[in-house]
Amino acid sequence: MYSTEQLTRQLIRISSPVLDRAVKRLSFNKKLNRFLKKRNSKKLLQIGRLKKVLVIPDINIGDAMICQSFIAPMKNAFPDIEISYIYHKNASPLVCTNPDIDEHFPLFRSIGYPSAKDFTNLQNLLTGFHFDLIFNLNPYFTSKHFRSTHSPVIYSTRMISNVIRSYTSDSSEAHISLHMSKFAEELIETLISNPANGGKKQQDFYHHCFYTTQSPLIKAQRILKKLKIRSDSKKVFLNPDTSCAYTRIPLGIQKELLKGILANPEIHILLNCGFTFQGIEKELLREIPSSFSKRITIIPKDTPIDVYAALTDHSDVFITGDTAPLHIAASKKIILDSDLSFRNSTAVVGIFGATSSKIYGYDSFSAEHVAAPQKAPSKVFEVFPECKNLTCIDKIFKACPKVKCFDGLKSESIIDYVNSYLA
Repeated sequence: MYSTEQLTRQLIRISSPVLDRAVKRLSFNKKLNRFLKKRNSKKLLQIGRLKKVLVIPDINIGDAMICQSFIAPMKNAFPDIEISYIYHKNASPLVCTNPDIDEHFPLFRSIGYPSAKDFTNLQNLLTGFHFDLIFNLNPYFTSKHFRSTHSPVIYSTRMISNVIRSYTSDSSEAHISLHMSKFAEELIETLISNPANGGKKQQDFYHHCFYTTQSPLIKAQRILKKLKIRSDSKKVFLNPDTSCAYTRIPLGIQKELLKGILANPEIHILLNCGFTFQGIEKELLREIPSSFSKRITIIPKDTPIDVYAALTDHSDVFITGDTAPLHIAASKKIILDSDLSFRNSTAVVGIFGATSSKIYGYDSFSAEHVAAPQKAPSKVFEVFPECKNLTCIDKIFKACPKVKCFDGLKSESIIDYVNSYLA
């Protein structure tokens, strides 16, 4: 007799490949894509003059940053439109200074999937405010969640279809930021056909940015001084944590990375604390020889996230799995109120297991990837175990009996890349 767990595992093995093929087939269906585009255009053409719009990103912190690639072209095309933004509360310091956003609602609380409270907060926002148009880029909010509003809603289905087609095609960029920017361009083209809106057509790709005051930069400099880290030292920032085991760099690989990089006596390691996998930084330190551990500094756990962003800018290389800090480190950092400026010269290294580097990573050396907006190269290292497919992106619904996402990953190639770059 099968237990419930065994049945679930069998279902996952069967359903993932089937769902993978079905989703890819649908994304290439020309009739479906024409229908989705026509439906969006019909909604947009029925709207009078736009005054107030709401943008809803996916639920996570990284998504709140990435979705700025959709907002920027909208604001640039229609400067007079008031853009409201509902997003994760922890992302507020990273987003709240964005000049393209007029009204902030940092109301989401959960990670991965919206909680009952998140659904309620959205409902309260929709009943408390009137929006001429809603852009819902969150796949977990469906038409039933917008019954309380009379506002037209544009869903992200067509954009997701475009991402999947690009993901499946060779030499085609599938990054979510790029496709958000392109999706905005497509919608803008329809909106500007209404003379009441004015506006101008967009052609540029808008990377997500971190807009801020000079305060996080100054605080980051103070932290480095307090931790006695020389400003002229070569600094490698390692983020050992991610939201789940399917995206976290295996502990053994992380230990090898630390030892291999610290073999260069000129390098200092900044090590992030674990939040999902608490205490992971201490576990790593226990395995490192004392002669090396002297050049490892743990970033205080209570460091504010905007100061953390400034600290990533002070590093020469930033290494992480697929998680919000990847997009924080990759973002172009802009100070609005001062002559001070960030370096924007961090070489971002993304190490990918379950999720796709084409959709979420940054690589200056690949025609299938976009590069991070840094004055330094970005690079991905990705493995492709037999079980990996498109459904692995939705990692919160996975229940694999054994994590095979990083099988075949070699630390030597990553160490060689980092050391040769710093040399």
